[in-house]
Amino acid sequence: MTTTVTHRSTTPDRPGTQTIALPTGPAAPSQARREASAYLHRTQPSLDPDRHDDVLLIVSELVTNAVRYTPGPRALTLTTTAHSLDIAVTDTSCTQPAPRTPDLACGTGGMGLHIIDDLGARIFIELVPGGKCVHAAFDRA
Repeated sequence: MTTTVTHRSTTPDRPGTQTIALPTGPAAPSQARREASAYLHRTQPSLDPDRHDDVLLIVSELVTNAVRYTPGPRALTLTTTAHSLDIAVTDTSCTQPAPRTPDLACGTGGMGLHIIDDLGARIFIELVPGGKCVHAAFDRA
């Protein structure tokens, strides 16, 4: 798995983009999934319904990592184009996420980035003022 770091000074909203401020704590992943599900149902061109569960799992993994490893505030941004969907979670930590060996014995995680990669998303990290934005993007086909 390869992650790429890019630099950007702003995050402009574009048509086909929705940004959701996320609460602090354990409610964040479920709220993010609800918001992402609603977004997928109203977005045109629509995403193949067979991919909806993949998107919700990616949203959950990215938001869970942000809640677990970074202080707030956090935001989820979903962006669609004619050819792609970008799922982005912004947080206030500059620490780069890195894949690690999953801990199946003690249940301490380590599977999130591997799951996202297995679902075919391209993972990249963007440095933003005051933190980072972790993206998972994939083609809409």
